Amino acid sequence: MGYTHYWTYKPNLIKDTEELRKMFHQAVCWIHEAHQILRKYPYTHKGQAGGYYDDIPCKIKGGLGEGRPMINESQVWFNGDSKTGMDHETFGIKWYPEKGESKDFCKTNRKPYDLLVCISLLAFLHAFENTGAFTFSSDGDNSDWEVAASLFQKISGLYVGTIFPEESHSEVE
Repeated sequence: MGYTHYWTYKPNLIKDTEELRKMFHQAVCWIHEAHQILRKYPYTHKGQAGGYYDDIPCKIKGGLGEGRPMINESQVWFNGDSKTGMDHETFGIKWYPEKGESKDFCKTNRKPYDLLVCISLLAFLHAFENTGAFTFSSDGDNSDWEVAASLFQKISGLYVGTIFPEESHSEVE
């Protein structure tokens, strides 16, 4: 067991391929901007996911905890830094999964890269808003997501508000 985020991505619900690419690209742009902020200000994650690792800088690496992350028009794929033990499970979403949809999860164990995972989930949720193509849930609650919601709101200009209903951790649509 561990602190985990879950999502369902159904790009097959978007019949227009060009529209799908635009939505995915919008999410990628927001995620890329968040990554740039974390590179410049590696302690931006303070308070995220309960603040368990506030004194350790956030370094985003490739999906295996090394190298460069992939944040591009075909996929988002990253992890924390394996050299410092701040990696855990890989976060990854392909623009169009093999079977046309995917259900996945990422256990971050509250490590600093959790901030970019949460921002990524918010980015996809908002990019695919009102389509039913993206939903997510989390072991965290609204207080665990405050830093991510605030930073995403600054990046996107969109109002985030309360992410999870107070009484449950139902999927956010």
